[in-house]
Amino acid sequence: MRLSESIIRAKRRGLNPVIAEIKRLIPSLPSRPQDERDAGLLARLYEEGGACGISLVGEREHFGGRPEVDIPKILSSSSLPLLIKDFIREKAEIDFYASLIGRGDLGRCALLLIAHHVRRRLPELLEYMNFLGLEALVEIRDPEDLPDPRSLPFPLKLIGFNNKDIDRLERDEDKIRINAEAVRKIRNRFPQALIISESGHHGIEDVRLSLSAGADAVLVGTHFMLAEDPSSEVRKFVTAGGELWFGLSSAAQGAGRM
Repeated sequence: MRLSESIIRAKRRGLNPVIAEIKRLIPSLPSRPQDERDAGLLARLYEEGGACGISLVGEREHFGGRPEVDIPKILSSSSLPLLIKDFIREKAEIDFYASLIGRGDLGRCALLLIAHHVRRRLPELLEYMNFLGLEALVEIRDPEDLPDPRSLPFPLKLIGFNNKDIDRLERDEDKIRINAEAVRKIRNRFPQALIISESGHHGIEDVRLSLSAGADAVLVGTHFMLAEDPSSEVRKFVTAGGELWFGLSSAAQGAGRM
């Protein structure tokens, strides 16, 4: 199942779509040692908790990524779709991750493209990923980062709004910055896209803020990595009261018909 499909499925079941992240180092917590837990085990715990997807930070220098080890373990241990995050700017980097994923699992994997990093290369990289069978999550800091839809080979399906500054390795203040006005501007350009609120979610109230702003899903990393019982903590976020779930947006319904 693709990540976009899994998000829609969770919403139709009345759950909060939560993408649970695995990252070895947390730059905002420099005193915390590298996490050496088995990525396959963490993926299973996240899946048991009800996550709709797994996110893996593959970047090595700042986040301690070990993609050669972690990607095969996650894919063999969990049936969930996998989002891989790195500072991807070239086709060769896409090829590297595609080789680790393997042909049989390309359809349930997505790669992150940061809009203001790839800039004019975005259409070319999107087309190449689509050719390989990979989904793309295009990450923005604000709606001004969005490309002109006319410049793209096809409409974006997944848009990530990062509540923190990735150029500062997300060391800035934890604050949910996504809001209804930002969501409106995104949907004006890409009405069929699913919007994922990324970073800064440390409690149910943060999830509520993102979903009430109009996000279709949330991505949570640090909070789950620090949890004593990751599975239970994911479950709390996924099943938090019905007041957190605002039903399928028209965009999600449209995406489900694609």
